[in-house]
Amino acid sequence: MTSQTETKAAEANHGGQGAWRAALYIHDRVFEGSHQEIADWLGLTSEQSALDAGCGVGGMTAVLAERGASVVAVDLNEEGVEHTLERVRDQANAAKVDGLVADLTELEFEDETFDLVWCSRTVHHLDDMLKGVRELARVTKPGGTVAVREGGFGFRVLPDDVEVAERWLEDRLASVGVGRFGRPRELKDGMVPYAFGWSQLLRDVGLEDVRAKTFGFDSLSPLSADEEAWVRFHWERWLGTEEMRERMDSGDVEALETLLDPGSPHHVFSRPDLHLRAGLTVYAGTKR
Repeated sequence: MTSQTETKAAEANHGGQGAWRAALYIHDRVFEGSHQEIADWLGLTSEQSALDAGCGVGGMTAVLAERGASVVAVDLNEEGVEHTLERVRDQANAAKVDGLVADLTELEFEDETFDLVWCSRTVHHLDDMLKGVRELARVTKPGGTVAVREGGFGFRVLPDDVEVAERWLEDRLASVGVGRFGRPRELKDGMVPYAFGWSQLLRDVGLEDVRAKTFGFDSLSPLSADEEAWVRFHWERWLGTEEMRERMDSGDVEALETLLDPGSPHHVFSRPDLHLRAGLTVYAGTKR
């Protein structure tokens, strides 16, 4: 599940709110099985309460609600909260789901409110990550869990060697993407760098029994319509702006255009050897 902060960054670069919201729904459908596995690992029960901090369009809210838990979905994006509530409207436990437009770094809840606080791919966007996770821990009950989905492995779909590009095309694309998020030479006001790993971040806010698990995803050709749409959306992002094109090698730009062209003999989705794979990593700690 992708956060409101990530949504806003994407909207600025790739076609606006509607396009990115559609991509979030595709993401949730593609990785629904992984999200169910994550929920199993977290062990939330029907007697417990959960906060989805940075709910996006409500994919994980829906999964947690299926377990019968009381869930509050929080996001800065009002439309995201509205879409989340609409998404769970017909679920059996819809009455136990509430939504709130709020900043996860300044939550209005009392201390020790939730058994589980879930936050997916949002913390890394915060100016002060330590402050943000400390706030998540504050609203967690003693014995409860704070879980953040961060890190992991970006998706790959091609073999290492394809005829239209130099070897390891997707690794170069990933490198270009990561480069967009390099730390600015001049830190903006309020930005506090944190130069340690996610497990240490959880320990630094006082959580114990810190653990991590990476949930793998695999799908072979022929990909589903949603899987194809997921790959296409992200690859088209590379071609969507001159800034991104300039970051890429010209040969890689040409290769990507060829692979995305349905009329090309090298059209990616005509290949019988695709392997869509990804790793979703979750870090969790217990509040004592």
